[in-house]
Amino acid sequence: MGLTSSNLSGLRVFPPISIKNRTLEFFEFLKYETKSLRGETILSKEELLDVMTKSSKIKQISKIKKSELKKQFEDFAKELDRALFIKNSKTEFSDIKWTRIDSFCSLLRLIERSDERKIRWALYHLFAAKNVQISTIKLTEMLNDFKIKNLEKIIAKILKAETLSGFNAKFDGKFFIINHEKNDKLVPHYLADAIDEPSRRSPGELEEEILELIDEGSYSNQEISQALLIDEGLVSRTIAKLREQDKIILSSFGQRGARYFTTNCENCPFGTTKASCRKESISYVAESFMHDFGLDLSANDFDSVETNQALLKIKRIVMMARKEKNTKLERNLGENLATLLSKVVDKFTEIEMPDKKIALSEIKMNVPVDMAKLPLLYQLGLEKGAQGGIRLMDEMLHLASKSINKDDRLKIKKYALTESNKFLKNIGMDKKNTS
Repeated sequence: MGLTSSNLSGLRVFPPISIKNRTLEFFEFLKYETKSLRGETILSKEELLDVMTKSSKIKQISKIKKSELKKQFEDFAKELDRALFIKNSKTEFSDIKWTRIDSFCSLLRLIERSDERKIRWALYHLFAAKNVQISTIKLTEMLNDFKIKNLEKIIAKILKAETLSGFNAKFDGKFFIINHEKNDKLVPHYLADAIDEPSRRSPGELEEEILELIDEGSYSNQEISQALLIDEGLVSRTIAKLREQDKIILSSFGQRGARYFTTNCENCPFGTTKASCRKESISYVAESFMHDFGLDLSANDFDSVETNQALLKIKRIVMMARKEKNTKLERNLGENLATLLSKVVDKFTEIEMPDKKIALSEIKMNVPVDMAKLPLLYQLGLEKGAQGGIRLMDEMLHLASKSINKDDRLKIKKYALTESNKFLKNIGMDKKNTS
């Protein structure tokens, strides 16, 4: 996957120092703090500056004079116009390409994490300015603020990788010489396409990460791409290679024909036999339950766990649950995760109950299927909560048997079970309350 033309345009216009100066802050302001303004086709600069003065994305905003901020933002606007992200006039922005702005902002953060990406950017930026002979002195000056070590070594690495694809260039230690015409449209791609790869892993490292991920479940190419931040095309090629090596198998098909893959237990990529893998996983979980809860599990308790991958996932969850939870970081994590997930439940769980006297069947709990996207363990907690609520209601109805006749008690219980099962289904749990 190569860079889009708009991202190439951005790298051509903005120099690498943009990561260090206020340019990146301006981009992040436009990306994250303009939600309320994005419906407008034309925005006044004054309005944007007013919002910006309250921005959390602009560092030390209170120490910047508005006139200075205005000048910096005006210079930034001119560059945005040159990159074709907006049309800039004296008082307003128009024809704003929000998607391009967001994409380029993300690209800047990606470049920030890699010296190779910064060097590729500098090489492309200088080539775009009609330089086909680029000195290391000029490169060093452009990248001086980043304190990059081994500049020559990284340049040699880039050259080695790209000449295999047809790039005609050489590096003698002092000059990077591009033997293409100044307007050759392929050169930007040789220099810059690799910047956009979320992963700079070697093929061996990539295969290992994918195998480790799918050894505890079944994943589609898209899910692997999202989990490991890898281009989906690269995932597809790696999956094909692993299938050829018989290290993975097709597990199942999902919606719209998506294919799900998992490791091949008959030819374990980690050199373990199927029987020993299962035995070790069961042993770890059983010992943990005995140690932590005094609960004696046997191998029979795991008979319904059909695959080793599922057992390995259970083992991982049990292993993480045993981690110390009373450290400052873990307490803060637990509190905030609970708050965030509760916001989802509170948003999507709604009980319709008009003020007037109504029949029982008119009380509805609306739970959309989006709740199924919640983490599995949180879903399990909601399931146990729903089951516990039904049991508690059953006990309360039993205690109220003198004031509520049997038929009404049965109606209430039946209705509560129906609504509870709808709730469980919509949060992604197929088990039904029957008690």
